Amino acid sequence: MYKIMIVDDEKDIVFMLSEFMKVNDIEVVKAYSGYEALVKLDESIQLMILDINMKELNGLETCKQIRERSNIPILFLTANASQYDKVIGLGIGADDYITKPFDPVELVARTKAHLRRYENYNASHTPSAKPIEFGDIKIIRNARKVLKDNQEISLSTTEFNLLLYLIDNAQTVLSRKQILMQVWENTQYDENTVNTFIKRIRSKIEDSNDAPVYIKSVRGIGYLFDYDFKS
Repeated sequence: MYKIMIVDDEKDIVFMLSEFMKVNDIEVVKAYSGYEALVKLDESIQLMILDINMKELNGLETCKQIRERSNIPILFLTANASQYDKVIGLGIGADDYITKPFDPVELVARTKAHLRRYENYNASHTPSAKPIEFGDIKIIRNARKVLKDNQEISLSTTEFNLLLYLIDNAQTVLSRKQILMQVWENTQYDENTVNTFIKRIRSKIEDSNDAPVYIKSVRGIGYLFDYDFKS
């Protein structure tokens, strides 16, 4: 059984979502503040649904602190449908977002999709996997670690999976729809979601966001990871 945490200072929403998750065989740990979430978070939690607009410690700051210790998928709940909140939220390490009011069935579906990808990824990489190295970057697949100049950098689950998908298809132009289908397993997301995540990854592994060496944009199509691992 999957185990997730739902964090919202509106107890009715936490209760309602918990009931939907239970029907779908997902165990829920409840938290009603960012501080409570940080205390209750442990290695058994596989995903977090996190409200942005909480008092005291809001969802954005809670997400930042979680990313210092965990790369579990984080789904934001937000009452603000503006692109600003969405971009800011995704920019600090969230994997997805859904706006209030929302369809609980859709949220359950997204939750299951993220859990499945997270589980499948962890199961598909063995301890013997050879590290990937290019330039000053080193990636240790099985440990889900990325190092730049021997210093570990933090990537969310989706960022890490997207980076590996680009690398595994190096020297191949990938459309945004292809990327959505393979990484998010869903083409219903706005293609700008891919752009946002690419920008985040570039900011972490590239020396210059404006002149990327590895993740190149292909106008009108998508992206190309430009490195020859055979050389």
